[in-house]
Amino acid sequence: VRAPRAARAARPGQFAMIQLLDRSDVLLRRPMSIYDVIAGNGRARGSRKKRSPEVLQFLYKVVGRGTDLMAKLQPGDKVGLLAPLGHGFFAEDYLPKARESNEVLHVAGGIGIAALLLPAREMARAGIRQRLFFGGRTKADLVGIEDFKPLVQQTVLATEDGSRGHEGFVTRPLETHLSKHPNKKFLLMVCGPWAMLDASIRLARQYSQPCLVSMENRMGCGLGVCLGCCIQVVGEGHGSYQRVCTEGPVFWAEKVIWEKEQIAKT
Repeated sequence: VRAPRAARAARPGQFAMIQLLDRSDVLLRRPMSIYDVIAGNGRARGSRKKRSPEVLQFLYKVVGRGTDLMAKLQPGDKVGLLAPLGHGFFAEDYLPKARESNEVLHVAGGIGIAALLLPAREMARAGIRQRLFFGGRTKADLVGIEDFKPLVQQTVLATEDGSRGHEGFVTRPLETHLSKHPNKKFLLMVCGPWAMLDASIRLARQYSQPCLVSMENRMGCGLGVCLGCCIQVVGEGHGSYQRVCTEGPVFWAEKVIWEKEQIAKT
């Protein structure tokens, strides 16, 4: 989506609310992680200076009528856009932890990979060692891997049907890696379905490693008004609840109350 002002303002981990225009049958905007931010036409001709960001890229899966219609958009079509939203990954917050660690472990499930490319690029520029654990139901769900290759030292894949990489959930090879290196310091950065988030933060606690999670709750407005995306947190915020769209979508795992009832209602 060509949106120069939003592209220049976007930070890693933020998201956008995208609306299909002139569609009365699809009323709500769709929340989507900002996957990448690029210049409109790369480098200016005859210039060594890289052009300012002008384009937001989104990575999404067709799961319903709204995303199916998005997949049919053509170059030149317009969409409604609110972006960038949320506070995302604050560099001053996670980069010190990343520099203290021996390795940053990105853990992604399915389309959750979209939230992790920009922070991975930022850490690669800082010379921080990184490893990607990426899981999906089938090999068709493992998209965007090529974009991570220049940024991470190793990619570990897993699919539930065994069609690519390890067979089973991606948290299994993650646990193997953590157990093999009990004396190393890691920083986990996780985005994906609730069950995967829950399993990942349990491993982070078990091995006493810091963990950042990017939440994927359903949203109505994306601006903190409707309160539809609230999660329970430890003793702060709006009556021990915070809004994923404004206080998030990125949280330190120890701040979130990971109860089965909360997971079930999402």
